[in-house]
Amino acid sequence: MRRVLAGLWAMLPLALLLLTLPRAARPGSGVDGPLLQTALTATVLAALAAAGVALLSRVVPAAWGRWGLAASAAVGWGGYAVALVGAAAPGLRWTAVGVVALLAGWAGHRLHGRRSRPRAQLLERVPERARVQAVRGRAVAPVEEWATDVSSGTLRAQGLGLLGVFVVTAAVVLLMGEGVVLALGVLVFGLVAGGLALAWSRVRVVVDADGLLIGSRVLPVRLLRVPAEDVLGVEVQDLDPMAWGGIGLRPLPDRTSYVVDGGPGLVVWRADGRRLAVQVTEGDGAARAGARALSRAAGQRLGELTGS
Repeated sequence: MRRVLAGLWAMLPLALLLLTLPRAARPGSGVDGPLLQTALTATVLAALAAAGVALLSRVVPAAWGRWGLAASAAVGWGGYAVALVGAAAPGLRWTAVGVVALLAGWAGHRLHGRRSRPRAQLLERVPERARVQAVRGRAVAPVEEWATDVSSGTLRAQGLGLLGVFVVTAAVVLLMGEGVVLALGVLVFGLVAGGLALAWSRVRVVVDADGLLIGSRVLPVRLLRVPAEDVLGVEVQDLDPMAWGGIGLRPLPDRTSYVVDGGPGLVVWRADGRRLAVQVTEGDGAARAGARALSRAAGQRLGELTGS
């Protein structure tokens, strides 16, 4: 229900703009044609994006949908604000638009909310052999850090391909005289998409007392963090690409997988109800060492949280 409300919130600016469009388009209204066209384009794109997120809700992770609807709301309400403050001075106009967009995005994010289920209900999905057990007292010992490097040629090829395609597309847009702004938009989108694929093409997976961390070895960014208190279970499985969505990074509604070519890997059950699977290319022994380290870190954190 909350996801539906967030979607309606993102689509509302288009409905409001269409209702006020005849009055805003009249001569002497203070809103010039280009500004009104910009407002209409922004609200239409936001409504289409919100509808797309709704249609893909069963294949897009809930967190992605939440941010997607928040971004759609920000763009839509920002576009509507352009029409409302069209007669204001440029500096005041864009300041007001920015404030409205930020507030609308924040409201959409909060309206969508985050679904949470009781821990006991989530544990029912975790195999008993993989469940984290609380560790207290004399059993508490320092967690030895474990790390492994994983590389994906598939993601590297995808990243380089995306960069090439969007650079060529931006060049074509410029040559056709479609405008520098559109070309820059295409280029920025391509850099983000290609850069994300390249960032995931070579990663380092680290397990310590705080949980699991996946960082890029291509760019200085942290890609994914699973705190120890959010780990419900850990085990080693043979990650078949056919069962986990394919080769590469695969975010699905109930799980995210990072599979190079198939083989042993860590499977982590998280407190948000999702699973994370990461192939360990160093073999079964290395994967089991990582699973033991993460299970111990999660067990000690669970012991701290539940008391003695």
